[in-house]
Amino acid sequence: MKHYTLFLLVSFYTLICTAQNLQLEKASPFTAVIWEEDHPIVKFEGNWYKLVQIEDYKTDEILSFCKQQYSSKWKKRFSEDLVEVLKSWGVQPMVKVKLLLANKSGEIKEFFGTYTYENRQKVLRYNQDRPKQLKTIKTSHAIDDIDTFYKILKERSSYIHLSDYNYHLAIESLRTKIATSKTDIDINYLTHELAKILATLGDRHSYVINEAFDIKDVPDHTLQLPFSLAVLQQKVVALKLMKKSSNYTYLYPNYPYLKAMNDIPIHTIIDSLAYQSKKAPKKAKLSLGSLQIQQLGKLYFRNNLSLPIQTRIIFSDGIKDTTVVIKLQQTTQKYVSKLKKKNKSILKEIRKGNYNSVSKIIKGDIGYIKIPQMLSLKNTEGLKEYLDRTFKAMQNTKAMIIDLRNNPGGTRDIIRLAANYLIPKSESPWVSNVAYLRTKHKDSIHKSMTNRYLYTYTYKSATEADKKAITEFNGQFSLQQTFDKTAFSNPHYMVLHAGDNPYTKPVYILVDEYTFSAASVFTSVFKGLPNVKIVGLTTDGSSGNSKKFTLKHSNIKLKISTMLSFQRNGKTLDGNGTKPDIIIERNEKQVLEGVDHQLQTLIEMINLQTISSKNSKHR
Repeated sequence: MKHYTLFLLVSFYTLICTAQNLQLEKASPFTAVIWEEDHPIVKFEGNWYKLVQIEDYKTDEILSFCKQQYSSKWKKRFSEDLVEVLKSWGVQPMVKVKLLLANKSGEIKEFFGTYTYENRQKVLRYNQDRPKQLKTIKTSHAIDDIDTFYKILKERSSYIHLSDYNYHLAIESLRTKIATSKTDIDINYLTHELAKILATLGDRHSYVINEAFDIKDVPDHTLQLPFSLAVLQQKVVALKLMKKSSNYTYLYPNYPYLKAMNDIPIHTIIDSLAYQSKKAPKKAKLSLGSLQIQQLGKLYFRNNLSLPIQTRIIFSDGIKDTTVVIKLQQTTQKYVSKLKKKNKSILKEIRKGNYNSVSKIIKGDIGYIKIPQMLSLKNTEGLKEYLDRTFKAMQNTKAMIIDLRNNPGGTRDIIRLAANYLIPKSESPWVSNVAYLRTKHKDSIHKSMTNRYLYTYTYKSATEADKKAITEFNGQFSLQQTFDKTAFSNPHYMVLHAGDNPYTKPVYILVDEYTFSAASVFTSVFKGLPNVKIVGLTTDGSSGNSKKFTLKHSNIKLKISTMLSFQRNGKTLDGNGTKPDIIIERNEKQVLEGVDHQLQTLIEMINLQTISSKNSKHR
């Protein structure tokens, strides 16, 4: 009775405080959440609706954050901990909330709901009371799902046409192994075996997941190394966090490098077990692989392996070694650079509508713009106007740096906006990207391509100048790899144009191996312009135009890429990334103390070039 009274008091309090920020940590405007094709269907005022938008924030944007932040728990966190999710995303919920909801016929209406603790508890109870998902399926059903997986790859995957991996044999071997099983098939096992096949194709936008996975069934899943891993000078180093300063120091100063684990060389583990980044560019593969090794329990689980009873680590100084037996732990020690923390902080401020930390003028009269994520200009209020003002305000600087390090991607809106300022009139129209869509409808207009600003030669909006630029481009362009074009659409081109007042000074795009997806597309788009230099480390590439599928019996979810995306040099983004014109590695101070050596070095180079240029004019 006391708890029920508390519910009433809390609900009453929220109703009379609608003009205030929500004080509750556990609250929801919905009473239940179910999922259709990874999209939330919410119960609101007794009826079920597709959730389109919360306040001014698209549901897909919030879900994208959840997937990045909460991994396999993203659905649970969204449904049960919405307030915490939004705050972590940089949004302070109000007690009253505007909702855009779509009914079964697709009609979208605006509603106003209230965050209450009682609603949240109903969501929680609904999740707990739902029937438990299957953990195993019959052998015949597993084989049927494998056959469906094979069919999807043959009919929809783009990367089977570039990869030399014999996925036919891999699938047939798995099918044979499953067929000989005398027991039902564990869905987690099937998930991981399919995931390994898909990852080996080189599709970096793909996934295979079992959404019914219950972490309580696998106690070892959360076991992690009791120290941090980072990459320095192409070697994996073992670190520990110094809490007072937030700096890192070597775990064993005399033996800083991680050489082997359970007698397996660290690079072998990255090549064989960390399959999610198996086909990433070299630097990204090493950095992402080290992050996967950090979560050792999860890594072994995803490979259908049992953790060894003890974990033997060989540390090295490059010549001499030492061996240590360690105990895995539940708490995370994942390495997080100060640069990444700053990136996250800037993104939070942007979500609040505060853009002060996005740009500045740094010493030597150099313009600096930090883009932490490729945000939608339509859904991020004020961002377009801010970037336009910023690019115009930097016209008088002597150089400009656009920092895309740690940018995970998003939409291509910012690419198109930046083109107005970065492309010289002499290079406009600029053909920056070529892509092919896996489809039987070769001549159709594909919305998934036009949404990415990719158009065919005959598209209605193409001007004669655009067509001429495409013709000239095709005269010099050659693909790195040939493929069966009959299985794809006609080529689609991203054609960009100079604005009225393009920036005429040097532009430096600063990137690293965490520059991914649309951020990597940004990098490749402007590489090759006479006024632009790419600086830093090779990007992680990837551009896939993914589609989602569900296997009937196991309910395993698939996402595969249906597009091949080529850079101006004829290489795919996936597996290659974009190489910098000027390489600047991280040094020890940047890895351990967060001193931005890459940015400092670039600033020094720009200032030295300016001085050198001035001196040459006076000779």
